[in-house]
Amino acid sequence: MTKTTEEATWRAEFEKLGEESTRDSVRTACFEEAKRQFAYRWLTDRALQRERREASTIRYLRLILLAAVFGIIVGIVGLLATLLQ
Repeated sequence: MTKTTEEATWRAEFEKLGEESTRDSVRTACFEEAKRQFAYRWLTDRALQRERREASTIRYLRLILLAAVFGIIVGIVGLLATLLQ
């Protein structure tokens, strides 16, 4: 097997196992060295993807909060304008 074929096979295996099981297998030294090193890289990639996804979600929620606050301010101004006429 070539290195890329092995890595594709390992990647599919890790995807099937999930992050937690892969992390446990790395800790208990169930893998040979090359596979263990690839598991570290795979786990790092997954953590980075999760961080990017969470950061994107946080930005989206901040935008929603800003829109809600703006809507409340516009509503209050509108209410005051109608009451003061």
